[in-house]
Amino acid sequence: MPLYDYRCGSCGNFREFRRMSESDSAVACPACGTPSGRVIATPFLGGGDPGRPVAVQRYGASGIRHVCGHGCTHSH
Repeated sequence: MPLYDYRCGSCGNFREFRRMSESDSAVACPACGTPSGRVIATPFLGGGDPGRPVAVQRYGASGIRHVCGHGCTHSH
């Protein structure tokens, strides 16, 4: 079952495993029981280059650069 993010107006965000067919219906907050709606969250994509977040911070998403062994920079 997929994991979805929900937001309670009083307690904040929480996650819940739900069937896809039930994902848009309100869920009771586990802390206070208030019906809470689903929020759209950034997907978690496992794997990838662990150095990419640092590169994006330094150069922005559109101009990832690396330094080769000769000290020059290259854009991708």
